[in-house]
Amino acid sequence: MFGFNKRDVSLTFNFFVVNLRDKYLGSNLGRVWAVLNPLLMLGLFTFVFGFVYKSRLPGANTTLAYVIWLISGYGPWVAASEAISSSAMSVVSASNIIKNLAFKSEVLPIAAVATSIVPLCVSVVFLVILMIFDGNVPTWHIIWVPLVVVLQFYFVAAVGMWLSALNVFVRDITFVIPSALTMLLFSTPIFYPIESMPHLIRKVSEFNPFYILVDGYRQPLVHHQSPKAMSLAYLAVLTTVLFYLGLRAFRRVKGHFEAVL
Repeated sequence: MFGFNKRDVSLTFNFFVVNLRDKYLGSNLGRVWAVLNPLLMLGLFTFVFGFVYKSRLPGANTTLAYVIWLISGYGPWVAASEAISSSAMSVVSASNIIKNLAFKSEVLPIAAVATSIVPLCVSVVFLVILMIFDGNVPTWHIIWVPLVVVLQFYFVAAVGMWLSALNVFVRDITFVIPSALTMLLFSTPIFYPIESMPHLIRKVSEFNPFYILVDGYRQPLVHHQSPKAMSLAYLAVLTTVLFYLGLRAFRRVKGHFEAVL
């Protein structure tokens, strides 16, 4: 598929393991931090918004309802933003490997994106436990979540394919990404409902891939409804085009990587 074979899949998994190990290299707990870091962040959000500020959603009976709603959007966002940053740096950080080994370097951004699956899964499991504690037991609609997880991985990998190749030639991308992600965070209905946005901006936001992903988690988990099938289909088509074109562009320029890295 897309020119990849079983060997490439195995290589991608190996890079995923190496990335996860190197990220916490030198620490006593090692890869335990991959689970502990998001847990600490989610625990802090729960304490601040559930027990200090006691924020409430309109019509909700408990203060944890807002925390659940917030984490259902912010947890996936954190995983996606970390994946975008990691994938953008994946080729540059592997310059020595690219110069000394012959392999399909396009697996590097995919392996970098795969590391975000760990905090994403931690966020979803934490959210489900919090919902059960709040008396809001997940319904059968939760079966949609694995599909949304796959779609998120696919979309971020498509974005990472473009950014990783571009960053080799334009190193400023590394400094632009954090600012761009911050603007995306606050322009996407994550901390606030989409209904609070002006009508025109709301219509535009409905085509925002990040909002579609966030809503894809919130509908089945928080609202016990199926996500909008047309929105997911639109994102799947958009992602396929973006990934295909990004992969073609990556393969056209990767022959020049060694001369620039």
